[in-house]
Amino acid sequence: MSEIAMMPDAVPLRASYFYLSYAHSPPLAGSPQLTHDQWVRTFFHDLSDAVHRLGSQHRGIAPGFFDQDIPLNSDWRASLTQAMSTAQVFIPLYAPGYFSRSWPGREWASFKRRLINAGVKKPLGRFAPVLWIPLKPGDEPEGLPQALAIGASESAYADNGLRAMLRLTPYRESYFRVVERLARQVVNLAESDTIPPSLAPDIDMVRNPFSSASAAVFAVAVAAADRGGSSAAADAGSGTAVSGWRPFPGAQRLSLAEYAATIAEQLDFAVQVTVLGEIETRLGANPGVVLVDPWFVNDADGRESLREAVRDRPWIMPVLVTNSGGDPKETELAQRVRAILDGVQPPHTDTARQAVAGVNSLEQFVALMPFLIAEAERHFLRRGPIERSVARPGSRRRLGGTKTDEEDSDG
Repeated sequence: MSEIAMMPDAVPLRASYFYLSYAHSPPLAGSPQLTHDQWVRTFFHDLSDAVHRLGSQHRGIAPGFFDQDIPLNSDWRASLTQAMSTAQVFIPLYAPGYFSRSWPGREWASFKRRLINAGVKKPLGRFAPVLWIPLKPGDEPEGLPQALAIGASESAYADNGLRAMLRLTPYRESYFRVVERLARQVVNLAESDTIPPSLAPDIDMVRNPFSSASAAVFAVAVAAADRGGSSAAADAGSGTAVSGWRPFPGAQRLSLAEYAATIAEQLDFAVQVTVLGEIETRLGANPGVVLVDPWFVNDADGRESLREAVRDRPWIMPVLVTNSGGDPKETELAQRVRAILDGVQPPHTDTARQAVAGVNSLEQFVALMPFLIAEAERHFLRRGPIERSVARPGSRRRLGGTKTDEEDSDG
């Protein structure tokens, strides 16, 4: 793999025939057993199998890249940049959410900018869009004719999209015919005109080409003790170190707050990360999470700060982060955290109860975060401050009304 495409903090990944881009879906209320974006994963594996079968067996590259397969102990953004720097074809899954959310738009822009910088004359020729969910009447994004053409011979495709064909048994054969044609297109592009690895810009450095609106804000507050043992509330000067808290150092390349922020951004939030002791006066204006270190409540300032942060704010979801090392003092403090939270904001859902019971690994934390974010947003919609419906100048607030389950899962 070319050194130019290797990000300093990325885990080694194989170059790929295609990069799959899609709008991440929040978990549906009442369905915690369902893995969000499960249908995208199924499609990815079906397409990867077809590309593997049709492609050369001696090219030494992976069939495709899917962001949910990035190892947890990695810098996700660096790994995404590496994947976009080495993929041959970009496959966007067209859906209403794809064009209304910032994350997929910035992936699109990053890949396109990489091709332009590499001198590719027709960069959109390396895009192979798919109609995943039908778009709203009148929506005609760039590449829509190509997306429709891939399934033109299947009558159900244009009306229902590929996701419906995947989910409904009577359309499965049609679904696999579309996947087969898409795989042939990917292999032909990748093998007939191979693009050398070249650096794609970080998605934070490009603009979403589909919308200029700002995302709603999600707060990630860190309630962790500094290394001297005092709470951040008691020692605000330690804020930078505390916000970089890594409770699972053997498994973390990023701080816990950065993992939370990335997941929230994928669900279309702009994220504010800060230390709890520096945000109480503003925390209640947006949905959010508080990442709680048991040692934060080792002093009175920390205990009071935690109480005030969550009191009468069900849209602020606390999550207790414990260590399985068995330190008796930490176990005692963890129980004190639970007592504080039960006293001011008793958990009433399985997600909230799991968060207060505590997570003791990065895997548990990452798996729980999408559910916490979705629940915080739902509570904010129902019970948040009245000013939530008033957008700031130049901003777009999606928190002004409820959404249907179909809109919630339009990834």
